[in-house]
Amino acid sequence: MTYIQMSVEEFHQRADAVLQRAEQYMSEYHLMRLKNFMYKSKQWGNVAEWQGKHLRECEATYSEEFLEEVRAYEANYAEDHRERFRLACQYYRTQGYYSNIIGNVPDDFIFEKSDDYRPPYADYLRMTENKYFPKIWAAHTDYPKFPAGSMVQVRAASALPQRNPISTNNITAAWGKGWGFRKLAGMHALVLDTSPFKPVSAAKGAKPYKILVVGHPEPIYIEERFLKRAKGVKR
Repeated sequence: MTYIQMSVEEFHQRADAVLQRAEQYMSEYHLMRLKNFMYKSKQWGNVAEWQGKHLRECEATYSEEFLEEVRAYEANYAEDHRERFRLACQYYRTQGYYSNIIGNVPDDFIFEKSDDYRPPYADYLRMTENKYFPKIWAAHTDYPKFPAGSMVQVRAASALPQRNPISTNNITAAWGKGWGFRKLAGMHALVLDTSPFKPVSAAKGAKPYKILVVGHPEPIYIEERFLKRAKGVKR
C-alpha cells in the first residue's frame, strides 16, 4: 500500500472543511466514503493514497463554484429538472446502474404517482449529466422526424443490427423481432404512433415508433434511426 505525504491531522482538517462547507449537498457515495476514511485513518494512524485521492476529489467536486450551482439549482428547480431526473431513474433502473442513488428515490416518484421529491444536486448531476442520458432525453423530447400517418421505409440491412433493440416491447410479428430484424430491410410502413413508450437505447435517433409494415397485419415497434422517408410511395 502506498502512502501520500499527508498527516492524519491534515487529512481530518481538510475533510472537516469539506463537510462543513457542503455535507448536506454531497452524494451518499462521496459522503459515506469520506467519513469512513476519516475513521480508518485515525484507526490506522496514517493516510493511504486512495484515501487522499478521494479527499481531493471531494474538494474539487464540492467547491465554492459547486455551491453556487447548488443554490441556482434549488432556486430554479422546475418541471424540466424533475422530468429529466425521473426519466433517468426509469432508464438506469432497467440498466442496473446508479442503484445507490435510485435506491433512495421513492417508487411513487419514479412511476409518476407523485412529484413530491427533489433529488440532491450531486445526484441530479450524476444521473443526467453523463455520456449516455442526454441521448435518452433527446430521443424522448425531440420532435419526431416522421409524424403519425407518414409513410416510411426501413433502412438497408447493413444499417440494421441483428437484433431489434426494443424487441422485448414488440407487440407481435416475429419477423420483426430478435434475429429476424434484418428481414425488415427496405420494407415500407405506415407510422401509427411516435413515442409510444420511453426510449430504451442511449443512442442518437432512439425515439421509439409504432409502425405497420405494408402487407403485414400486425404492427411492431422500431427506433427512428432505422427508418427513412419512403420513396416512390403515394400517400
